[in-house]
Amino acid sequence: MQIARLYLRVSTDEQDLARQADIEHSARQAGYYIAGIYREKANTRSWTAR
Repeated sequence: MQIARLYLRVSTDEQDLARQADIEHSARQAGYYIAGIYREKANTRSWTAR
């Protein structure tokens, strides 16, 4: 059995994690057991360059 953990991240307000649901579907279709899904919505605009 192949095991995967998915890390889904978007970095702008215009992006949506729901669009990345295809990644989970594709992994399952390829025979992976999904042990965990980690979702993060970060806003890189709030970061300051150093």
